[in-house]
Amino acid sequence: MPDPSDDSDDDTGPDDDEIREALQRLRGTDDDEPSLDDVITLWNAAPHRAVPMLPEPALAAIAAMLETRRDVANGGVDQVVWNHGVELARAYAGAWNAVGMIENAALLVRLADSLEAYTAEHGSDAMQADVVQHFIAWRKSVGGPAFGIPDPQAEMGEPLLEYVIAHRSELPDPGAELPRRPVADAQ
Repeated sequence: MPDPSDDSDDDTGPDDDEIREALQRLRGTDDDEPSLDDVITLWNAAPHRAVPMLPEPALAAIAAMLETRRDVANGGVDQVVWNHGVELARAYAGAWNAVGMIENAALLVRLADSLEAYTAEHGSDAMQADVVQHFIAWRKSVGGPAFGIPDPQAEMGEPLLEYVIAHRSELPDPGAELPRRPVADAQ
């Protein structure tokens, strides 16, 4: 999946032409096939525009992937649940499930349930007293860090593109005005 955090146009986001071309492909009004790069163009434009660039579930799924990717890369999906907690893990799962990332969404829920049970059994105070030992013990109990499914970034590409195409009517009209947010609001 292309890097959605790579906003190559510094603090202004993609220009109007790039946005319109991506919208035309995603809405099916262009002869070229839509791609994940088009979705990422709209993601990078979203903070800078006063109109929604993508359906909210797509924005939430990408945001969840960005929030979790360092922990996934460093230790795996179980590390996400351990470091972010069960409530955030369930929120990420909901965001991913909404766009069709069902394998990682289901894994997050299973791991959140498991961590909740582990915490109830061992107690938060004991876990805080020896975090590493408890993480390793919990990880072994859930079979981590390899779960036999693609990591979230690898799983996201196809379902996210399919989701956006299926909801193309929610995308801005490529011929309409694409007003920018005031600079103070764009951060």
